[in-house]
Amino acid sequence: MTIGTPLWHPGEIPAALLDALKGAKRPLILTHIYPDGDALGSAVAIHRLLEELGATPQTILTHPVPQKLSFIDHDQVAEVLDGEPTPQQIEMAQSCDLVVVVDTSAPDRLGHMRKVVEDCGAPRVCIDHHLDGSVDFFDQIWCESGSPSTGNLVLEVIQSLGCELSQKSAESIFVAIATDTGWFRYSNSGSVAYRYAASLVESGVDPEPIFQRIFQSFSLERTQLLGDLLASIEAPEQNRIVYSVLTEPMRRKRGVDLEDLDGFVDSLGQIAGCEIVFLVVEVGPGRYKVSLRSRGDFSVHPIATRFDGGGHAKAAGCRLEGSEEQVIENLLGQCRLTLDAGPVE
Repeated sequence: MTIGTPLWHPGEIPAALLDALKGAKRPLILTHIYPDGDALGSAVAIHRLLEELGATPQTILTHPVPQKLSFIDHDQVAEVLDGEPTPQQIEMAQSCDLVVVVDTSAPDRLGHMRKVVEDCGAPRVCIDHHLDGSVDFFDQIWCESGSPSTGNLVLEVIQSLGCELSQKSAESIFVAIATDTGWFRYSNSGSVAYRYAASLVESGVDPEPIFQRIFQSFSLERTQLLGDLLASIEAPEQNRIVYSVLTEPMRRKRGVDLEDLDGFVDSLGQIAGCEIVFLVVEVGPGRYKVSLRSRGDFSVHPIATRFDGGGHAKAAGCRLEGSEEQVIENLLGQCRLTLDAGPVE
């Protein structure tokens, strides 16, 4: 049985969440650390929605997005932290009357903004599609784990509030859906993702230049680094597990930023017979960022949660500390346990 819910349909949006959005005057919009296309697309679409409703929103990202995705913030409304929030950012955040979190329901994934949120005292609402999170952290939450992305949930919110979908928001939401489904290749896509995409294309979104910009506009240095990574690939358990390690010296040699590594893990999963794929990226001395993918009927979500991470059945992530050898050994141990347990029913 294949993991996923191709026949998913959105559940009812909590009326109190919609009321909170309508009533907000100074909302603060946040998403998860190291934001991807779904995080940024959802955040800026919500930002524009709240502006249309008469609010003055503030959107803060904890980390830069990959340069290839920055175009979906057409008006550059998102502020990016340079480490800890500045006193001015803290002051503005503490004066907000609503906190809107998109594409994560896990408080720890708010990074440096978590404490700011906890201290500001404003109500918190969340729109998300991940398997893990903290319902109790929010006053209202709409989390649909079967949804292709958070972006299409934001589209449902816009439509439920009777607001017009701007061309900019349509493009941002299209990118959110397209990137979180691997350009509609992953199992979380299904017919519903195609229907959302079709409606956005009918509204005027042009997919071809978006695809070119996101998937076919890499720098030479990034492409060379990918070659380095593929050259060091390992495939134990008769290729059922595939992994590679990207060290700091490898990355520095090519001069590639951490945020430009998006998609590297997916390039590892092209070996016949692989069922679990993981990429280990060194982000500091003894610190590693891990991306996991399932290429079969196994869920990588429990592997990530074993190390206090999270995500989806087919795509998850976590962070580990220790030596490179310890990190690899721990990950391989959990991957083998997952394979031994058998496919998800």
